[in-house]
Amino acid sequence: MISAKNLSGYIAVKFKVLARIDPDRPLADERSNQTLSLFGREDLIAASSDDYKANGCSPIETTFTVLDEIADRARKTSIVIISESHERSQHRSFIAEIASRLRPLGYATLAIETLANPEPGTPAQYLSPFLKHPNLPFLTDQDGYYLSEAGFGRLGRRAKALGYRLLPYEFFALQNGGLPPDATWEQRIAVREEGQASHLAEFLGEHPGTRLLVHVGYTHATEVQRPDGTKWLAARLKEKTGIDPLTISQTICRGGGDTVRFSALPADQPVGAFDLVVDHPSARFVQGRPEWRLLAGDIAVSIPQALLPSTGWRVIEARPIGEPVTSVPMDRVAIRPGETIALMLPPGRYNLRAIDVERDERAETNPASR
Repeated sequence: MISAKNLSGYIAVKFKVLARIDPDRPLADERSNQTLSLFGREDLIAASSDDYKANGCSPIETTFTVLDEIADRARKTSIVIISESHERSQHRSFIAEIASRLRPLGYATLAIETLANPEPGTPAQYLSPFLKHPNLPFLTDQDGYYLSEAGFGRLGRRAKALGYRLLPYEFFALQNGGLPPDATWEQRIAVREEGQASHLAEFLGEHPGTRLLVHVGYTHATEVQRPDGTKWLAARLKEKTGIDPLTISQTICRGGGDTVRFSALPADQPVGAFDLVVDHPSARFVQGRPEWRLLAGDIAVSIPQALLPSTGWRVIEARPIGEPVTSVPMDRVAIRPGETIALMLPPGRYNLRAIDVERDERAETNPASR
């Protein structure tokens, strides 16, 4: 058993945010949603989060399965952009499935929004582990803020096993004085989207012929200018490269059926905003964990009695035997006294680690990201 106070880096920041969430009232602040999801507790937020609420999108019938249709469309372009909700781990699993289907088509670079992107000229010793040690079969907690969620870790593991190059593309003008402190939301969006699109366009210019799969959050996959004049990453990248990307949203339709399907673009979206709209079934939970993980092959593993907490939050991690504690675990879940919460793991042998999180009474400061 260790204390979260002994952690450092990105992971320490996330544990500090968890420490400010009251275990008895975890939803007192809706900004807690991303943190609770990151620590494997989607069950706590599903009833209140907009990202889980069914919204009645109209289905589209297709000749092919969803993955077959995406692969067929991907053959006709060299850029595929797919969005995710930062609160739904299933979206990352679906992106991993797409990565598997696209690899035989020549897609060999996966750009992930949350990967830490160093400033030009950063000394090698300060680079993130995925850049310093690209042959590691796993990502680490130091590779990006959201990467500590197990689904992100599994996406990275799958991509590495498939031979993808992992590409960071975040833009940090907001942190580096590129905008005044009183910049408007619209100004911040414009600077970030332009910076991200420029990073990707520059990479494609330096690597002609690359077929690129891009992971984004939420509306960044919008490939047309929105009615309010906002141009998101996909629209800007399309302009810069002259390449019409395949854009896929996983966030605007949900809960439409019992299996993953395509839905029609909702009327409140601008025409042409996304090429495909993927609609995942409503989330269901078994022992506090997403049922889809069982359907995908995970096994529900009971947490040993000796590791269950008596007070507050305790985080249980499971890593394949032989991996360092710096790797993003195969599962990471926050539990409270009296809960029956399972680890969800693929068949294998694992080391477990328990981390106690001492309550911090200060106001919750989880950064929101859309």
